[in-house]
Amino acid sequence: MSEQRNSSQSDSLPYLKKLDPVLMNPKRFMIATLLYIFGPKSVGDIAKALNLSLGDVDNHLRRMKREGYVELKRTPTLRGPRVFARLTDKGIEEYERLVDNLKNLASELRRGELMGASIGINHSQSSL
Repeated sequence: MSEQRNSSQSDSLPYLKKLDPVLMNPKRFMIATLLYIFGPKSVGDIAKALNLSLGDVDNHLRRMKREGYVELKRTPTLRGPRVFARLTDKGIEEYERLVDNLKNLASELRRGELMGASIGINHSQSSL
């Protein structure tokens, strides 16, 4: 039985390895999704929209900037300078790739071709 489980887990590894570790962080995924859908936003607007602290958003944006996924631009406004974030071309590509990979993984799981198929788990009969 453990041999079958190891086999099904190793079958899923190629799919899991395709998932971007930076964007798989739930907060960074939410930030990327917000920027992907609505375009550039101020750090304050991101924090408010996602119910995150300014410090939390700032830390995640810095990590995303280091990876080349976002560009941060300080802009003067009537209320003082604000920092705006926008996804770079690389950020858009990586976000779209991650979403596609998640869709493919979910599709494979629904079909039972990964984890569980060889150990008899039926996802459609789950009690959850």
